[in-house]
Amino acid sequence: MIMKDYYTWTYPDIPEHVAQELRHLRNSLVVVGIVGRSKCVQANKMRAFGMEPPIEHIAVDGQVQCYFKPGTSSLLLHFETTYDEAILNQMIEASMEDEENGFDFDSFYERMRCRFVRMMLLAMHTCHIVVYVETGPTFDPALVSVFQLLKFAREQHLAQFLPQLLRNTPAARLGEKARLCTPRILFLFENFPRDEVRTRECISAYEFQTEDCIYELLRHHNIVTNSCSTSLMALPNNKQFVFFNAHDQLHSDKLLKAIEFLNLAMYKPDMKEEEEDLEILELAPFEGFVKPFRHVAEERDLEEEQYKWHHTVWPFLQRHVQDALSGCFDEGSFKHMPQLGQFHLLNVKEWHDCMATLHKLLVENPQDPNYETSNEEYRNFLQNFEESLNFEKKFWAHLSELGLKKGISAYKHSAPAIYGLTKHRQLMAEATVAFEEEGRGPAAKASLAKMATVCQKYWQDGRQQCEHHSLRSQQCTLSKDLSHEKHNSGVIHISSCNCGRTQGRREDPFKLRQANYEFYELMAQICNLCVKVKQYQFPVFEPSVSDYRAAAFKAAFPLLIAGKNCPPQEEDGEEEVEDEAEMQPKPTEEGCSQPLSPTFGSDLNMSIAGFGASLNESQACSERLSISEQESTSSGTSSADSENEVVLQLKEPAKKDASQPDAYSTSTTEYLPGLVHTVSDFGLLPLFPSWSLACVGPSSIYSHNSGLQEHFQSGFLSGANFLLPWDVQLRLVHAPKQHHHPHNHLHNPGKKQQRWKKQGDRLALKIFVGMEYECSRGHRFMMCAPDRVLRGGADIERDTCNKVVHSNMPLYYPCPCRSQSTYLAQLMRIHVVTPKAPVNIIIDPKVCVGKYTFTLGTIIPPRLSQSAYWILRLPFVYQGDDVMITPPEKLQPDDMMDGGYLMPGMFGVAETDPTLDLNDQGRMGASAAGTYMRI
Repeated sequence: MIMKDYYTWTYPDIPEHVAQELRHLRNSLVVVGIVGRSKCVQANKMRAFGMEPPIEHIAVDGQVQCYFKPGTSSLLLHFETTYDEAILNQMIEASMEDEENGFDFDSFYERMRCRFVRMMLLAMHTCHIVVYVETGPTFDPALVSVFQLLKFAREQHLAQFLPQLLRNTPAARLGEKARLCTPRILFLFENFPRDEVRTRECISAYEFQTEDCIYELLRHHNIVTNSCSTSLMALPNNKQFVFFNAHDQLHSDKLLKAIEFLNLAMYKPDMKEEEEDLEILELAPFEGFVKPFRHVAEERDLEEEQYKWHHTVWPFLQRHVQDALSGCFDEGSFKHMPQLGQFHLLNVKEWHDCMATLHKLLVENPQDPNYETSNEEYRNFLQNFEESLNFEKKFWAHLSELGLKKGISAYKHSAPAIYGLTKHRQLMAEATVAFEEEGRGPAAKASLAKMATVCQKYWQDGRQQCEHHSLRSQQCTLSKDLSHEKHNSGVIHISSCNCGRTQGRREDPFKLRQANYEFYELMAQICNLCVKVKQYQFPVFEPSVSDYRAAAFKAAFPLLIAGKNCPPQEEDGEEEVEDEAEMQPKPTEEGCSQPLSPTFGSDLNMSIAGFGASLNESQACSERLSISEQESTSSGTSSADSENEVVLQLKEPAKKDASQPDAYSTSTTEYLPGLVHTVSDFGLLPLFPSWSLACVGPSSIYSHNSGLQEHFQSGFLSGANFLLPWDVQLRLVHAPKQHHHPHNHLHNPGKKQQRWKKQGDRLALKIFVGMEYECSRGHRFMMCAPDRVLRGGADIERDTCNKVVHSNMPLYYPCPCRSQSTYLAQLMRIHVVTPKAPVNIIIDPKVCVGKYTFTLGTIIPPRLSQSAYWILRLPFVYQGDDVMITPPEKLQPDDMMDGGYLMPGMFGVAETDPTLDLNDQGRMGASAAGTYMRI
């Protein structure tokens, strides 16, 4: 066991025999503090001095390990701080285990630096000389900020309470400055740069260069001043204060050292090869690792060997210790000579008492959260010391405050009077960019959250837009805080009336009644044609109680409720029902503004033949109609006279059965909230009709040579105002009882047989059909194919109409006006000019939108009178059971049916029954179905 030439113990447990030797020094004890960085497990920074702690020593933050070499006058204090790698790892592990707060690097760095500053303050007040140990070969500029914090803490905290608290203690002999002296700072670098030559001249030059750099930094930041009273520390004049350990390798790599020993063991200076050499060569890690013919290294100069022997840290330190013992410690360090009594050499007992007092004030008491004191300044030091040292936090907080003001200003400057969520998010993005021009750092996240809160409050303070979506996906532009009876998106559509003659301006609708009924009722009061025509009366809900409500639905399908037997159900939608009930007696003008100037034409003498049956017909009639249609279909299929010929089987008019009622029961307490579709309950009716069917005049008002005139149908694009002719071949098959005797009305068709020809039992019908599309700007046009807009009479061919009536027609199609690509035209009207023949044209449109297939809502499809011009207006907005279907924003060119389509097969033909009075719906019973064949 190697005997050590020094003593070591942990403060304050000084061994008695060591204390006895220290007492012999009397008032010649020079205290040297060792602080800085270390990389070993025991946090040892004394290896350069040839000293080590005991093997069982464990590094602890704030612990002081004392070293004393007999025969010297210096007591070395080894301060274990958070700059030691072992203690730093302990702090990191403790922070990682704290799951509640988590690991935050900024707060962790603040705590680490604050603890180091506390230990440095203790060293500055209890030591004559402070040696800062650096493991790297260069000076760390971040140490300057630590020195600045030390000076700030001493002047702003310690100078306020230390003189008062030390007044009646053994440390009172230190005077008002409360320290032994202005400590001299020395720098020890354990490693020398690898790329530098390790000669005497190079090492001295590098040490002088580092000293100049450190001196300039400390003088520039007022760490070292001309007066010892204001200077935090002192630098010796004309004496070395930087030492580089250039020869002795400290903390060497054990692996590299083992490789070096292996190389020396395998080294063979002669050229003889023996069997043992081969065994040694097998141990080489790679070929050429051993150079057996290498010459012996050249001997170094004696002068270099002597310099290496004397260039150690202990003689370097003892030169400064001798300055302290000789009384010339501060000579040359300051321009202003220090006053007497500012440098103290104490014996070991006096120093130990001063050390105990300062250690308790600066280290022990701050670690005790329950410690209380009556000194206000000292209480402030205990509570706010760590916060006062965090200048980075104050700096980042200041920048974040500047960014916060700039971001809020940018938001308010660009904010309009009323705006919605999309504009709010855009303004917040712009405000964030403005904030990031100044604000950054750890406080930026909290400042951004505060900015978001302030901007949110500013937006909601009377500036928030209502943003209630219309049925066309537009947002209400009115203020959310201000009460408004109706919503307004600011979007204006131009639409035509039911008959298509007059165009008017309509506001963006927010309710289904406003979209499909009220606007057209208002336009009907203005249009001089709508007021004269008699429209087909679609079945609507007729309440029998005052508290009627909307029917309940589940999973977008109706709950098939038998109107009479089911009790009323309480639903959340009663408020909406009451609103609809209030508007039901008479149409209001909500959602409609003043129409455009209507186009007036000459009065037309219209012959309204009549209309089909309504939904009040018997359900049995529907079954009879299906059977009749199937029979007609089978007859038409068996006929081989003509490939495109439609066979219509004539039958005797069905006699009305008195025992069978003509009407089935409908609910008078619950109504259908949306439009009628294929899975709707037959007993539920809507509050208002969303479709319109009207005869606008006789067939003579349409001329195929000139198309639809502007005075009759306004707003059509040039060349797109023609109807498509449709030739239908019809063969009549009589019932057996008739013995093929045609009806009287077939023998005398009249003088003018304009659009039908009778060839025995065959009829050639000419029907004109037009699929009209209308965009929100009022542009109207016809389609000649599912993917083609009619461009004029040249686009009309023999089979053009077949492409329209026998194909899926898209519900939405891009408008050819080319104003914007986002304008979509909607299928709004179907024009039908019926032939002057002894048959009635039947219409039964089905519009498929999403999972719904919407119908007219009538059990028996309407019959169109002969030789008349009929217009079927489709709904402006479609709604399922409880789902509003919004139009698509844009259509893909390869999928025009994505927004919906009109299914083919909407037209049919039925024989004209002279016993039916189509002008009187009340008399149309179950027999009104007649023979019906789809064409």
